[in-house]
Amino acid sequence: MQKGNLAAPLLKDEEPAADDPFMWVRLIATVMAVSLGSSLQFGFATGSLNNLEQIVPATLASLGNPINIGTWAIINSCFSIGGLLGSYGCVVPLALLGRKKTLLLTNVFVFMSSAFLYYGTTWYWLVCGRVCIGVVAGVAQMVAGSYMTEISPIGIRGSVGVCSQVGIVVGIALANFLTAPSSNIFGSMEKWRLLWLVPSGFSLFQLCVLPFCPESPSFLIKAKGSQLALSTLKQLHRAASAAQHMNNLRNEMQEGGKAGEDMSMSELLMAKHLRKQVLVGIVIKIGVQFSGIDAIFYYSTLMFRHANVADPQMATTLLSLVNLTMTFIAMAIMEKAGRRALIMVTWCGMCAGFFTIFAASTVSESFGLFVDTMANAQVVAMVLIIVCFAVGVGNVEGFIISEIMPVYAKDTLMSIGQPLNWLANLMVSTAFPILFTALGRYAYLIFVGLTFFFGWFTWNKLPETKGKTIAQVTKDFEKY
Repeated sequence: MQKGNLAAPLLKDEEPAADDPFMWVRLIATVMAVSLGSSLQFGFATGSLNNLEQIVPATLASLGNPINIGTWAIINSCFSIGGLLGSYGCVVPLALLGRKKTLLLTNVFVFMSSAFLYYGTTWYWLVCGRVCIGVVAGVAQMVAGSYMTEISPIGIRGSVGVCSQVGIVVGIALANFLTAPSSNIFGSMEKWRLLWLVPSGFSLFQLCVLPFCPESPSFLIKAKGSQLALSTLKQLHRAASAAQHMNNLRNEMQEGGKAGEDMSMSELLMAKHLRKQVLVGIVIKIGVQFSGIDAIFYYSTLMFRHANVADPQMATTLLSLVNLTMTFIAMAIMEKAGRRALIMVTWCGMCAGFFTIFAASTVSESFGLFVDTMANAQVVAMVLIIVCFAVGVGNVEGFIISEIMPVYAKDTLMSIGQPLNWLANLMVSTAFPILFTALGRYAYLIFVGLTFFFGWFTWNKLPETKGKTIAQVTKDFEKY
């Protein structure tokens, strides 16, 4: 690994340089290639089997390989196992190859997954396909948001970082639409296998575009030196912005004191000056899952049915559309409202939403009052939860580590936080239906308590990061 010219004097703002006329083209092309070729794969895999829960088992049964509900659950849950493997497995490629080449490499797993799911005639071949696409999702969560944040000018950093989440929710909505029987596209026993050509198509798009896009300057300054990092920044930023960004990166690297090497996990956990940032990053990563959002994404139909909603499937579909709409709205307000404020909106809104569901369910079940009204109130509360999640932590979580950690430590913290995120995902998706069956409406109080805690934690431990350099954020952490 080259050490680069970290000891060189910082760039001076007075050095004149012409702006690259194609910088916005490069930035948009990179964001599109990463969002559609990586983030969308995550969302598409999340939503692809929801409408096929009867079609796929029926197809396997017709081939003499019937499966039960437990086996179907295994097929679904192995996606999280693949995500865990991807989160851990990409650490070495990230250090050696960088963001861009790591994402390009994961397309191998997309093609493998498509092949397993297209040709699979038994449950274990489908499991292999789900694990492979889970690996892609795990890598995408580790890399996509950080990559896009690191290449963008500070003034639009939040909006660009949100594009990772936009890709995910677009993927979910696209998968649901393509597999809906009423769409008459892939929602039948005869055509469902054609669905797996879609991820391969997006992978081909990324393979055609991303190789011509710039690498992350944060990786280049560590692996190739300051000169190449600055050259890359000038392809993406105005001259003054590139100089400022380069100075910030050099300061971060010199602060790390290891000439471009990433911290090890043990070094990061022992670093007193980063202890608060590590705690915040980990809590936000696991808080996304323990907030209860996965319980809604996986089991909203069950919840609506329990609430006596007339058409629970349609209610679930509307939720996904709300999620998609609010994610685009979040892009518009990301640079106007602070990250901390948006995360607080999430925790407060979700806490109020889950308590409203519990209260409305209690009124209708225990007292038999206003049954229809209480059912509608639970639908409204569920929409409130989705709205608050989408505009806040659902988007900020993808890039917050890049905004609070110096360049020599962000990958290490991601390698700690992201696997914990997948483990929390697995725990919630597995435990919630069991708890809901045993506790009924009282299961919602678990999420009331958890979101209340996460709100308290954010208010007391997380400074604002919008429009600030790492040095400024690090100084702000001293106040908390």
